[in-house]
Amino acid sequence: MARPKKKADSALQRDLLDITPHLRTAPCVPALREAVMAWRAGGYKGTTETTRLLLNHWFNTDHKLRNGRRFEYHSSQRQAIETLIFVWEFEKVRTRKGLLERYAQSLKDVRLPPYDDFARYCIKMATGSGKTKVMSLAVVWQFMNAVRESEETARDYAKTFLLIAPNVIVLERLKADFAGGRIFRADPLIAKPLEIFWDFDCVMRGEGEKAHAEGTLFLTNIQQFYERGSAKKDEEPEIMTEMLGSKPPTQKLEITDFGDRIALREGHLLVINDEAHHTHDEDNEWNKVVRDLHSKTSLTAQVDFSATPRFQKGAIFPWTIYDYPLKQAIMDGIVKRPMKGVAKIHEAKSDVASVRYKAYLAAGVERWREYLKQLEPLKKRPILFIMLNDTDEADDVGDWLRTKYPSEFAGDKTLIIHTDKSGEVSKKDLEAARDVARRVDEDQSPVNAIVSVLMLREGWDVQNVTVVVGLRPYKAKANILPEQTIGRGLRLMFRDVPVGYKERVDIIGNGKFLEFVEDLEKIEEVELETFELGKDKLQILTIMPMAERAEFDIGLPSLTPSLIRKKSLAEEIAALEVMAFECPVLPLEAGDQAEKTFKYEGYDIITLQKEIEREYVMPEPQTAQEVIGYYARRIAQEVKLPSQFAALAPKVTEFFEHKAFGRTVELDDHATIKAMSSNVAHYICVQTFKKILLGKAIAEQQPQLLGPERLLSATQPFPWSRPIYEARKCVFNLVACDNEFEKGFAKFLDGAEDIKAFSKIPEVFGFTIDYTDGGNLRWYYPDFVAVDSEGGRWLLETKGQETEEVKHKDRAATLWCENASALTDKPWRYLKVPQKEFEKLQPELLADLAVFKAN
Repeated sequence: MARPKKKADSALQRDLLDITPHLRTAPCVPALREAVMAWRAGGYKGTTETTRLLLNHWFNTDHKLRNGRRFEYHSSQRQAIETLIFVWEFEKVRTRKGLLERYAQSLKDVRLPPYDDFARYCIKMATGSGKTKVMSLAVVWQFMNAVRESEETARDYAKTFLLIAPNVIVLERLKADFAGGRIFRADPLIAKPLEIFWDFDCVMRGEGEKAHAEGTLFLTNIQQFYERGSAKKDEEPEIMTEMLGSKPPTQKLEITDFGDRIALREGHLLVINDEAHHTHDEDNEWNKVVRDLHSKTSLTAQVDFSATPRFQKGAIFPWTIYDYPLKQAIMDGIVKRPMKGVAKIHEAKSDVASVRYKAYLAAGVERWREYLKQLEPLKKRPILFIMLNDTDEADDVGDWLRTKYPSEFAGDKTLIIHTDKSGEVSKKDLEAARDVARRVDEDQSPVNAIVSVLMLREGWDVQNVTVVVGLRPYKAKANILPEQTIGRGLRLMFRDVPVGYKERVDIIGNGKFLEFVEDLEKIEEVELETFELGKDKLQILTIMPMAERAEFDIGLPSLTPSLIRKKSLAEEIAALEVMAFECPVLPLEAGDQAEKTFKYEGYDIITLQKEIEREYVMPEPQTAQEVIGYYARRIAQEVKLPSQFAALAPKVTEFFEHKAFGRTVELDDHATIKAMSSNVAHYICVQTFKKILLGKAIAEQQPQLLGPERLLSATQPFPWSRPIYEARKCVFNLVACDNEFEKGFAKFLDGAEDIKAFSKIPEVFGFTIDYTDGGNLRWYYPDFVAVDSEGGRWLLETKGQETEEVKHKDRAATLWCENASALTDKPWRYLKVPQKEFEKLQPELLADLAVFKAN
């Protein structure tokens, strides 16, 4: 999912707006949250090489998707996978009892689970916040460790995965991501150095045997493993089953071939349950199926994902390790903001739904029409969603919509979905429901309205829902129900486009339904904003290029990258002068002079040992060559070039034989092997080689023009909710600014007599400059582009604070301008404008900014 541009600033802002520590949650979450934050700050100590490489790749490296758009995992997704890794790999807490004893702030009213034979964790994430992304991160983490680490370490990790959905609709949604391994290709999940280890297949329900793969993910719905039986006396209340589904029966039909195929595979199994609030009963068939699988194939863990992992009385599952609540997701803009429509509407006295609820329905249609008009420039089609009491009412209202508004809702433009009391889609509507789940957001879909007896259960990831009309008297008291209902309208419409736009979904309903929405506000400790129906008109601010402003259009040349990551460092490694390395002399024996005088980056040897004791742990070596081989692999991993192992080994040998101990030593001597194997030797060796090689891993190359310059007028229209400025000299109708300083700077450029044209460069335009932060290739998105009165081109960067990363960007932008000037017939210059100095200067002309040293 694309994120805002100013990475450091946006991260700081998210921290300031993070209210999760102050919300009610599961007993282990607060302590775990603090522990994981400290563990991250310490550099993920106590994890494997593979895990550290993955974490660095996922969260400390810039990513672009195949379409050129920037990709960044949201902080909630990062915290979720970090917490899972922390508990399972670092802390090795692999029972629910151990989890509660170690992290629960209070065990009051917490019941210890009756079954606790394997690790089980729950990750609570608001609907629409990207649980599937975290699932894929967990799969890659486990599999890569299983195939890449030493046998002693790898044997604890899983190479086989079972992803279980609660019903067919959720299954269809998950298939869109996992069929053919799509998510593993589309998302930047696998670092290039690890691609050679990726031998992985995804098998969907109904698919037969495929060629053997080292790792396999099986995706199915729980019904594959059992058949629902007849109702029992101890079934849950009807309203509970409406949202959770009927309690699975105790009568088991069969274990289908997935269970058999899993049992034939080597190694451990990781079970991932989606929408896992269905597993609230320890004795239901779903949990029995998992325990039976464990009896045949040992589980590394069972990970439950749900937006609402609650028991019937509302308590959150105590084995929850991470909680990203709806309130925080709304504040972060990860989901739409629910807005309550307020109006004095009286229900007509009639048993006919279309008569009784006519005023509500008309209000919903009018609001939907407002969205239709506002979204037209953005080429998005809104969906009206209506919920009713029973199938007769759904049919009546569907017919009323088709008759009353034929141009908008006739025929297949209105879809009626019936559900049974368990919340499952009726069999006669199942194929249509499946089709809608896959295609309703696509441009070619005819559907403008969905009418349902029951709010469609989890799995309906309809992104284009903009208006929800609720017209049924919910009576449920269980806290699990409100978000399950409202959640279906929360998913972002513009989730894949990097825009500064706060989306909303409008909730309209009768009194009983709005009481239900108020229950959600109480549970989530959030007060929803309101709007007055018929008076507060919808306005979506759309930024778009204007044809009549063509004279202010600016083109940016497309250059090939000036930096590339080398595929081989063999020549550079061969040329290393090991004896010239700057590093402290390592002690050969305890108490020798080197140990007494050891200093490295301010640490003495005892302090350094304590600092790295959990981070650098290697298997007990038998020979010097084992130690050298291990270190060579570590160094190759750190510089992200695993193929350089063979070239590194001779240099590591030379390092220990002649350099590390201050004199030449006999490598096969037992004392030498022991000294080479210490944590300090491990750390010094890897860090010394890493520092020298990182700078050599990135190569400069002479850029070339890729083709004609790209005009800003080619930018597609996009919505915006941040500051704007209406300028005269800009090709866009409005200048989209990220903050008030940028707005003020836009005003300055518009008024400067020596500026002919300018614009803020929208991120959706996709203009980036590559740079390196010392080891990672990164992408920089410049702020403004301008043309001066003499035809000179300028990249202008507004800055509020100076950091080391800013210096890297400055150098890259300066170099880009030099290359662009050399390759085109236009001069390009780069200028950074510091906020405080700019505000003191109060310039009137671009020339006045010369004091900031143009490059």
